[in-house]
Order: sequence, then C-alpha cells, then structure tokens
Amino acid sequence: MRSWFHEQLLARAIASAVWTIVLQVPMVLGLKLLFSGYQGLWNSLSLFLHYGSLFSLFMIPLCICGFTFTHLKCYKTEPLVYSTRWAILKQLSSPSFLLLLAWYCNICGILMNAYFGMAVPFLGSLGTQWSDRKAWCLNEQHLFSIFFGCCLGVCEAWDYFFSDRRLVKVPHVQLTIKVAVRSSIALLIKKSLGVTLKRYCVYIFLYLLFGGYVRIYILAVTRLALDEPLDTIVTLINISLALRCILIGSACVFTIRLCDLFFQLYEIKPISFPIVRVADETSPLLHEAISSDTALLRLWACRDWTILAEQSAERRSLIFSVSQPGNHPHNWNNVLSAIQPQCLHFIALLKGETNVSKTESKNVPAPQSPPFYDSFTSPVRMRSMALASPSSKEMDSNSLPKSSLQDKLQSKMQEAFENLKRKPIISFFWGELPDAKRRQTFAKAEPIILLIEGLSHFVAASFVEDKYGVVQKDLPEILCMLLDLQAAVEQRGPSSGAITKRTEAFTSSPTDVQLKHRLKRAIKSSIYRIVVRFQLHILNVPLPPTQKRMLEQYLEYLVG
Repeated sequence: MRSWFHEQLLARAIASAVWTIVLQVPMVLGLKLLFSGYQGLWNSLSLFLHYGSLFSLFMIPLCICGFTFTHLKCYKTEPLVYSTRWAILKQLSSPSFLLLLAWYCNICGILMNAYFGMAVPFLGSLGTQWSDRKAWCLNEQHLFSIFFGCCLGVCEAWDYFFSDRRLVKVPHVQLTIKVAVRSSIALLIKKSLGVTLKRYCVYIFLYLLFGGYVRIYILAVTRLALDEPLDTIVTLINISLALRCILIGSACVFTIRLCDLFFQLYEIKPISFPIVRVADETSPLLHEAISSDTALLRLWACRDWTILAEQSAERRSLIFSVSQPGNHPHNWNNVLSAIQPQCLHFIALLKGETNVSKTESKNVPAPQSPPFYDSFTSPVRMRSMALASPSSKEMDSNSLPKSSLQDKLQSKMQEAFENLKRKPIISFFWGELPDAKRRQTFAKAEPIILLIEGLSHFVAASFVEDKYGVVQKDLPEILCMLLDLQAAVEQRGPSSGAITKRTEAFTSSPTDVQLKHRLKRAIKSSIYRIVVRFQLHILNVPLPPTQKRMLEQYLEYLVG
C-alpha cells in the first residue's frame, strides 16, 4: 500500500511540475514582448535559440522542480494550530524552516536571473562595459534585481511555511483542473503584482541600509570597477528599474504560486478505490485506505467514499451486495468497520478523552448488543489454576514501598512543575494559548465531514437500493453515532472570544474555525437527509430515549 501511495504521489507531483513548465512559455514570451516590443514572429521565437537563453530555459524548469520537491516534503493535511507561544518560537528556529528559507532564497535568485536573462538581456549579467572605455564594471542593477529575487524567496518561504498554502484540502465545489486553473489565473496575477509591489517598497530601504556592504564584498571578489552605484535614495528610486523589478518579480511570485496551485489540484484529484480485490490489483481497497495511517491516502479515500455514495449507483450496488453462498454483507461490513472507528475516535476527542485510540474505539461494543457472557451465569465455582509462589509474594511486598515512594516523588515533581508554570515569564511562553486544544481538535475534522456526508448519502440511497437490508440492520448504530457527534460538537461550546483576537494570528489562519462550522452544517444536513428520505419510518428504528427525542426534533424540522 505504501509503495502504491508513493507512486501516486510522485506521479501527481510530476504532472503538476510539467504543467507549470508548459505555462512558462507564454509568460516568458509576454515578458519579452513587454520589454522589447514585437519584432516579428521569427525574431521572437529566436529568443530561445541564444546561448544565454538556452541556459535560462534550462534553469527555469529546474527551479520549478525544486519548488515541487519542497511541496512533496512540506505538505500537510491538517491546519497548523499552535498550543503555546514557545511552540511558535521553536518552529521559527527549527532546521526545516531555516533550510526552507535558504532553499527558497537561492531558487528565487536563480529564477529572477533566468527571467532577466530571457526578457531583459542587458540586466542579465553581473558585469557590463563602460560606455566611454573598454573596461568592465559592476552592473549593480543586476545585483540589485538578483537580491530582490532572494528577498522575494525568503518572504515566500515564510508565507508558505506559516500559512495554509501547503495545506492539501478538499475544495467546496468539485471542478476539473483546467477550469480551476482558468478561474484562478486572474486572481493569482493580481495578488502577485500587489505582493511584489509592497515587498519592493520595503526592499528599497533594506538595500539602502545594507546594500553598501554587499557592494563592497562583490567588488572585492570580482575585482570589477564601479560606474553608477545605487547608494542614495535618488538613484534607488529609478522608475525603469522599479518597473522591471516589479514585473519580473511578480512573474517569480506568480510561478511559485502557480506551482502551489497545480500541486494542490493534482494531489486532491479524485481517485477511485476498488471495493473488491481483483487479480493483479496493487491499489488498496476502499476500507483499507479509509483506515490507513497515511493522512493524505486517508483523505483521498474519504473523498472517494463521498463521491461513491452520492454519484455512483454502480459502485454502491457492490457494497449493497451479499456473498454467495452465505448471504453475508462483507463489503458493507468492511466499509462500516473502517468508518465507525474514525467517527468514534473524533467523538472521544471532542469529549476530552484524549487517551482513546482508534483501535480501542473499534473494539467498543454497541449498546444494543450486550456481550455473550452476560446472558448466562455458571453455578460452578471454578478454582484458579495459577500457583501462588511465595517468592512472588515477597517480591510484591518489597515493591510496594518502592512504588509508593516513586508516586510521592512523581507527585512532588509535578507539583513543583505546576508552580513553575505559574511564574509570569514561564506562563507567557509555556502557558497554553486560548482555545488551543479545542482548535486542534476541530483541525482534524476534514475527513470526518467527508465520511458522515458520504454515510448519509449511502443510507438515503439504501431506502430504494438496499434489497437485502444490509444497511438497515446498522441504521440504529449509524443514527446514534451521528446524534452523539452532534451532541459532542454542541457540548464543546462556543469559543471564549479568542478566535477573533488570537495571539498567534500572524502565523495561523482560521481554517480550523471554518472546519468547525462546516462540521456542524454537515452533521445537521446528514441527519436531515436521512430523516427526509425515511420520513415517519425513521420512528420505527430502535433508539435510546435521548437520541429518540433528538431525532423527533429533526422530524419536526426544529433543528436549524
């Protein structure tokens, strides 16, 4: 399963990189026409045949492959929510973040140089010839533009690492990749121009303060002369230079974000998992993928389950089928046994039971079916077959004072640690941020939303398509689970106002809050979908009294 997942992940990443490279051709031609004007079709196409242009054409795909490699290493499936301020500082000093800054800084500098070499050749080299002499001098405008590209790379790395740009999330409306890219191009161009303009204004002042040190070092290394230094505010406010840097810098930002967009769209592209194992089939089954430990594979399976339950009658019929001979609903049992532990584990998290694992929730018996050994009692008094060893009794008696002493030491250490955490500075850095646990729980809601929506569509379809009653027998458990999930979400209560004014708002976005509201809407719409489909027949389903009263409110349309 893991090798198949890695093959799929790599194939989708390669496809995203290829399409980003393909779209570079019209963008580079547009930049060339913008700065040089139209010189005929052949002269425009001959741009790609020069030696410097060929090198730039080789470097641009290489940079895009570097961005795609970063996406493969840094993508995530859950929004980032920090529990303490120390966690934010720790993330800022982490080796992965520092490596990402250096990586983006170098790649964006190379990409900026490649675009300058293709569109504005006289700014694409570090040295230029004096107008009145044959000696060579430093082309500081080239140096200025390359360092501006490095500055853009650092800013993009910061934004990518601490925002939801690396979050692989399911779109609200399912679109094809072509339509999604076409509808996002205009917004990407607008954002790229705006971001580059703001960063250029900041970069001018940074170069005015620190550019002299860089200039002196480059002159010492290259041993070039200096013709027109950019060392004053008058020389830095150069309209032509600013226009070139902003347009080509926005092309760099656009390329980075277009690569992000293609990676997002290809990684969340729907994939169809088989229901039944076929010979020579290497992909995992649907229930195996849903219960997988790989987060992205689980998200793929949850989305496929939603599409299957809502749109594919042919694949639904496979799950409704029973085995012959025996009439056992193996397919449905496998799918339900993969979905139910996910939902029960999330309910336990909402109730604060953090120690409950998914494997433990899978073994929790349903309340309607008591264990077999409760139905009878044995009158025979059984004798224990374990031999009591005197040495083991002595060992137990000797271990008692040790364990009690260990408990006392542990309680003393815990008490001292709690007192230390109450200190002002310690509590500021290591104290838990408002609503942190609550937000971390709702950050895991994306697969649950997909699972319960698919489950409700499947149950609603079973009213007509389930000829053998394979779903009807589990309808009480499904309704109880959905109603318990709604009660757990409501029991979690509203936020304490920290969502609107978060201390860590500069690093994390409110995606977890959106997931919370989406989860609420998904639960209510799922229950309504089942109730509307079954109408008054739903009252014949055996449910506990509390869940029965909640379901009656849905039947009377009182839940809004």
